[in-house]
Amino acid sequence: MKKRVTALFLAVLFVVTGVFVGEQQAYAQETVENVEISDIWTEDALIGYAQLINRGVYLAHGISIINDAGGGRIGCGGFTEAAVKCKVSINCVVEKKVNGSWTRVTSWSNTSASAYSVSISKYLSVGSGYYYRVRSTHSASTDASSSCTEGLWM
Repeated sequence: MKKRVTALFLAVLFVVTGVFVGEQQAYAQETVENVEISDIWTEDALIGYAQLINRGVYLAHGISIINDAGGGRIGCGGFTEAAVKCKVSINCVVEKKVNGSWTRVTSWSNTSASAYSVSISKYLSVGSGYYYRVRSTHSASTDASSSCTEGLWM
């Protein structure tokens, strides 16, 4: 099962490219639209990888992702993969740079009590003239790490 999840993860990483397809509606900044993580995984996406702990046995991978969805929207989210079936969670925080400092826009999380992986992703409407990034905290059982994307200019 672990190999199957890893294969699926790698397939999504290398196969899903291109731009958003389909008709999308605009939303207020406080409103979010749930999407599949593969929908925001494009050639233009910024991806941050987790700094894995040296002696961890549970956490295998963790990523944060952000891209320009067009129309003043960003696609953002993350993915956490465990090495063994256990409690797996991810917490994503979207931040924007205001006067040289990163400030929180919104956050959300996902947890599974017994799984190999969890993911979470959303579209957000954002204001123009700012950099936006995604920071994620990844955990699998007792292991934890974080990841962060670079800033995306909107």
